[in-house]
Amino acid sequence: MLRKAEVLSLPHFFTPTQYAQKLMAALLLLLLAACSAQKPQPQQPPAQTAQAQSAAALQRWEAKGKLGVRSPKENGSANLTWQQASGNYRIHLSGPLGAGATMISGSPTGVSLQRGNDPAVFASNPAQLTEEIMGWPLPVSEMFYWVRGLVAPGAVSGEQRNAQGQLLRLQQAGWQLDFGGYQSVGPYQLPTRIKAATNQAAGPVSVTVVIKEWEPK
Repeated sequence: MLRKAEVLSLPHFFTPTQYAQKLMAALLLLLLAACSAQKPQPQQPPAQTAQAQSAAALQRWEAKGKLGVRSPKENGSANLTWQQASGNYRIHLSGPLGAGATMISGSPTGVSLQRGNDPAVFASNPAQLTEEIMGWPLPVSEMFYWVRGLVAPGAVSGEQRNAQGQLLRLQQAGWQLDFGGYQSVGPYQLPTRIKAATNQAAGPVSVTVVIKEWEPK
């Protein structure tokens, strides 16, 4: 004897409408969970970004230390005092390398150099002026950035940083830079030693800046 086809019934405690609502809610939860898992997590800013932002804020300072030079025309060192007020600076060299006393004063409009009691000589480029008068170039425009552990404006290559984002090596403006240790100066992490080397027509030149005291203004 044929039996009537059995019809699949829903659990007695759910009506068809309630069952559909429960099913839609479950599907919605699954969809939200999948979207949440695929959402990219925000990336932490690289350490060098925080380092650069901090050091870039330092625009006024007095730094004291030593400047050493090796070149075909010069081999010696001098005491260094660097006073910086935004775009204006005064770099005082004293000792054998400075021939007693040398003052390099500059602003965005130009630079002057005075040795001892000699008349001051003016120019637009500090590296060219120091090479003409002292026999070796001092890239003051770029050093304004390098002494703070920053990359100067312009093309760069061979940039290397440590795990804290601090510069270790850099090639820029015709110079190979090697940065020594860093020191904490208030909120800043600043290099203690920078060696800059370049090749000139007359031969290789090496300039080493050692900062022993930083006084942010």
